[in-house]
Amino acid sequence: MHKEKKSSTAKAVSKVTSWRNGSAGFFQWLEDVKPLVPSSKGGFEVYAPGPLERAEIEKAIDGDYRTIVFCWPRRHGKTLVTALIIVWRFLTRKTQTIGIIANSEKQIVDTAFKTVASILRKTPYTADLIKSGSIIIADTGTIQYPALDNIIKGYSNNPAALYGKKLTIAQVSELHAAANDASYQVVASSTIDTEDGLVLIDSTVGPRSSPLFALYSIAERGDDETLFFSHIQYQDLKDAMDNAPHWIKPSALKSRAAQMLPAEFAQQHLNQWTSGQSSLFPPEVLDKCRDKYRLDIPSIVGGAAYIVGAGLDRAYGFSVHGDNTVTTCVIKTLQGEDDHYYVLASDKISFSSAAGIRKAFTRYRKEFNLTRAVIESYNSQDIAAWCGDQPFDHEVVHATADKQANAFVALYNAAAEGRLHIHPSFEKLLSEMGTLEYRIVNASTGRNGQQAPRFEAAKGCHDDHVYSLAWAVYSLREFELNPYEINGIHCHGSGPAIRLCLLNDGEMIPPCAETCRSMLTAHNLYKSYLARGSLTPLSFDEFVQTKLKNIGAHTLPR
Repeated sequence: MHKEKKSSTAKAVSKVTSWRNGSAGFFQWLEDVKPLVPSSKGGFEVYAPGPLERAEIEKAIDGDYRTIVFCWPRRHGKTLVTALIIVWRFLTRKTQTIGIIANSEKQIVDTAFKTVASILRKTPYTADLIKSGSIIIADTGTIQYPALDNIIKGYSNNPAALYGKKLTIAQVSELHAAANDASYQVVASSTIDTEDGLVLIDSTVGPRSSPLFALYSIAERGDDETLFFSHIQYQDLKDAMDNAPHWIKPSALKSRAAQMLPAEFAQQHLNQWTSGQSSLFPPEVLDKCRDKYRLDIPSIVGGAAYIVGAGLDRAYGFSVHGDNTVTTCVIKTLQGEDDHYYVLASDKISFSSAAGIRKAFTRYRKEFNLTRAVIESYNSQDIAAWCGDQPFDHEVVHATADKQANAFVALYNAAAEGRLHIHPSFEKLLSEMGTLEYRIVNASTGRNGQQAPRFEAAKGCHDDHVYSLAWAVYSLREFELNPYEINGIHCHGSGPAIRLCLLNDGEMIPPCAETCRSMLTAHNLYKSYLARGSLTPLSFDEFVQTKLKNIGAHTLPR
């Protein structure tokens, strides 16, 4: 029995020894231990890298590097890979002091630390070690393996707190979002006196001014042979849809592209380097917005349903920065199946006066039938109180990163798709749109703590007219329009034919249609529809069945 036990122990030691041999050992460890990681479908699953990721891991582990950067697009498993390498080293080597550096100066247990802990807890092999007391996971942000004299500890992103630490592995996430590289430089130096010292970095790309780009540049020039920079990127949306890992669905990528600004999507999901600033409305997009039309509703909508909204961007009177107070009025209507926006007014209010703002909104109500207004909360309490007594609805909006992103993404999409129409007379608005820029910043108040775009005018320019327009379009976000609306159907016919009438959910036009007011109204709306010049116009029957919506009463003779 003693010999059998000794033989079993020798086999276990031999297996652990085989796990130490470079990438072959790492993948053998994956095969033998089968670590469980969070699944895209919920729960946990055995980790299985894709062919591209596997090749990058092999190069990283076998290259005798001291700094390894996994710069991959979002949701490609870069943090997971660094966590697995940490767990692998933690289980197969002795005297490992591993530091996981959080993104925040205030927290110590972040996503990477939680990922390491969850792998250890969920994987049967390590779960048994935890159960037996061989591995100890403490709530204070430490994981210990006393038998091997190994420890994993979480640290806040504070250079002063990190200075003087001696580490064998230092892990840093999302270096692209760091304001500077102070913490990275401190922990990188803490590994240089260890033979197998290693710095692991997982991050998406960022602006070229980021610390991450400096490492990328060093790798591209070949100035540091101990630095490995794994950069996975895609040329465009199609490339990403064709080649992303299996757990990222093409439909999800397509949805993200539709909901994000181009530079934001390129940075986070295509993993392309971006400049610090990007134009929100480049010339080719702005040209799509220029449109000549009469500034009256009937000529714009042609009988189609519509709704009118307004936006207010208010500055203090006599602003030292030259900021202006601007009100904007837009109409939202349907063309085909798509929402289109036409600017009806873009007014600079002299001296930012409340009287001027009230006068503009009153005009919008009388001339354009204003339904809803969005008022940016800055310096607008008096206007909000006045709006409470008006016949149109109003909403006070705090210009958070989330709300700005939602408003400007919707505005950009409308412009890029040719659904935003701006009359040449609104020259100041068009000029400001041409100089509006955005950059991706790490905003703790935006998008659940993730990066978010920040919008501002180019140096020496203004953005008051554009913000006012964005809030006007934003005011109509919850309104779903019917293509053509008829305000009530009132049938005065007689006999069995009335039940077969097209307006009464039948399939024919009875003889009484010639004198029926509702049918005449339906025909007039159909004429307006034809006047829009559809390449394949519907028949009258199809128009009534698919595009005409009754928003009033429907009465039939008794």
